[in-house]
Amino acid sequence: MNLKLFFLLSLTGLVPVAVSILGTVPHNYELIKTPMTWANAKNYCRVWYTDLAAIQSGTDWLRLKKEAVSKGLATPAWVGLYADINGWRWSLNNLQYVPFRPWISGEPNNGAGKESCVAIGAYNCWWDVPCTQLRPIICYDDNLTGSARFIAIARPYMTWPEAQAYCRTHYTDLASIFNSSDNNIIGKINPGGAWIGLYREPWRWSDGTSALNLLWAAGQPDNYGGIENCAVVNNRLFSDVPCSNQYYFFCHTNFPTRSQTVRLQVKSDESVFDPALQAFILQQMKQKLEENGMLENTTMIWKVQPDGNIFNKKKKDHL
Repeated sequence: MNLKLFFLLSLTGLVPVAVSILGTVPHNYELIKTPMTWANAKNYCRVWYTDLAAIQSGTDWLRLKKEAVSKGLATPAWVGLYADINGWRWSLNNLQYVPFRPWISGEPNNGAGKESCVAIGAYNCWWDVPCTQLRPIICYDDNLTGSARFIAIARPYMTWPEAQAYCRTHYTDLASIFNSSDNNIIGKINPGGAWIGLYREPWRWSDGTSALNLLWAAGQPDNYGGIENCAVVNNRLFSDVPCSNQYYFFCHTNFPTRSQTVRLQVKSDESVFDPALQAFILQQMKQKLEENGMLENTTMIWKVQPDGNIFNKKKKDHL
């Protein structure tokens, strides 16, 4: 498709179509130089600010660093990062209800800070283990009934994410277990230490958001002594430590989402009602914003007109 596009942006309201630019202001940080435990620091931040600090973008890191430098921080400090050790859920429908938990004695223990997936082993008991281990798997198929709905896959061994993908491709999902009857059925077909669908997100921010792309200090997290479920930051690297330790801490404040509507006129020898052309125009605008450093924390969407269209066609003598 040969596209000849000329973008005329205006805030005067003289053109027929609009694109909404939605964005969030990055977190604003405050370093509190009063040592507290992680729980007390969280409570303090939720009273006086929004929450313990969550860091989710490059802009957040720059703002947090500026606050640390301005107040001369030279030690680790609490942020809102914590190990969600009780946040177990089933892969099937992402269900958090886990009433039946036949853990082997001493489990789950998050050994070495890296055990976020669950296998069923000897005596039909459960272990938390690293999701990267290679194991047989137990799938579930909701098109079958009785004991046939659980399917053991002895080979090849897979990691937990690979097992989840395999079961979702060939059956319904990894097996969920809600009672002793199902647990006994699976125990009879278990190839030994097989994956089931129970897992948890290893780390989360205290404001409830997921923690992604974390940079850990060398050897961290290690859950030393089995009690390191909270995290401090130092020179942009995280370390897990006991939540009962006392440190300075960062709070953050959330700002409300802002939106702006920009009116747009497009001249083209192609139909602007073509979804492919509309997607192309939006992509070009995103590229321009990115080139000027304006796309971070921003979402662009077309504003749909009352008639259900994005564009309203104008007569040539009105252009």
